[in-house]
Amino acid sequence: MAKRPEFLNERERRESRVLSAVLTAACILLVLVFAADLYITNNFLLVIVDGSSMKNTLHDGDALYIDVHDTPERGDIIVLDVTDYPEYPHDGNGVHYIIKRVIALGGDEAYAEDGVVYLKKAGDEEFSALEEPYANDATESFSLVKVQEEEVFFLGDNRGNSLDARTNGCLPLSDVVGVVTSFSLAHKDFIAGWVRFWHPGLA
Repeated sequence: MAKRPEFLNERERRESRVLSAVLTAACILLVLVFAADLYITNNFLLVIVDGSSMKNTLHDGDALYIDVHDTPERGDIIVLDVTDYPEYPHDGNGVHYIIKRVIALGGDEAYAEDGVVYLKKAGDEEFSALEEPYANDATESFSLVKVQEEEVFFLGDNRGNSLDARTNGCLPLSDVVGVVTSFSLAHKDFIAGWVRFWHPGLA
């Protein structure tokens, strides 16, 4: 009766251990990915940019996560629910969101002149010109806006092609759905790939 060489048995055992380690690592990675996706899904809201009003900061088709528990601050990019506002036309089916940038909050005053937005924050004595490296195109002049408490004044970054508070006025803070996370802004391409892989059809 022939006996199998010991070195062959040892090689098979070694290969089996390597395969087992690889499968274990793959399973752990898969669990971590699912756990991360579950955490994100339960704590943030995924939105897909539709349109060019935030160009060049955001583009049509960008996928972003918004923090629905965050309180907006000046300069933040926010998502607003404008379903009940006919001045923001849509097809009438379901909820209608818009994505814009916070310029002023309750107690602030703002106006634009010669392509520049001027802001006087609540409690300040003088207006200051906003530095807006994100703005695409000069801002068309608009008259003084006094933002009431619990309201938000917002503009799109693509100033030449944005329907926003310049013409439609401020909206209540209660209409703010959430604030776009800094992670989303820094990793838009990664998130778009993630969404296409895990949630095909959304982006």
